[in-house]
Amino acid sequence: TLPVRTARACDNALKIATYLRDHPKVRGVTYVGFRDEPEAIALLARQCRGTGSTFSVRLKGGEAECFRFLDRLRVLRLAVSLGGTETLICHPATTTHYAVPRAEREASGIDDGTMRLSVGLEHPDDLIADLEQALEAV
Repeated sequence: TLPVRTARACDNALKIATYLRDHPKVRGVTYVGFRDEPEAIALLARQCRGTGSTFSVRLKGGEAECFRFLDRLRVLRLAVSLGGTETLICHPATTTHYAVPRAEREASGIDDGTMRLSVGLEHPDDLIADLEQALEAV
């Protein structure tokens, strides 16, 4: 079932990334499927069958806004180890990258408003509804 699960997670990730990219409380989404440089598109076509299900999102604001958002989630699960059948989210500045000096973190694109998502197999409408209600707290 791996090919079916992977395809579903990738399809869901595109829907979730698109929703977040267009949301007024989001200042950026780093998702390989949004790359528009010809070299990046060609490389993706040569090396990959899809765009994957993991990406970063940056909220307007910082840690406080992220924590308010994360506290409101009901379907997405907070975790530091991403990947699986359920949609997981983490705040790398205070989890996976907490020991990395701030300047290095920020140079690599991880600031206090950054979160990482690994989209799973849930219905995308349920995920979007959960994100929407959590974004109301930001």
